[in-house]
Amino acid sequence: MGHAGYMRYLRENGKKELRRTRISLPNPEGAQRKLEQLTARKWTWFIVPNNCASFVEEVFAAGGSRVSSWSNCPKLGWA
Repeated sequence: MGHAGYMRYLRENGKKELRRTRISLPNPEGAQRKLEQLTARKWTWFIVPNNCASFVEEVFAAGGSRVSSWSNCPKLGWA
């Protein structure tokens, strides 16, 4: 999704971006494959262990990043 599509998504869904952080993805192809794999199946939400933050952490990890987030009860915190 490009910038215009993202802005449209925010506007149409009443969402607001609170913070943006630049990360390094040494293996962007791995991240893309993981994203496609995760979105191809139904994502079961279990509040803490399986939430939107953990979803993104899985994609980051597949891309070779060790970044995680403190928000929304994820695993490790921003590192």
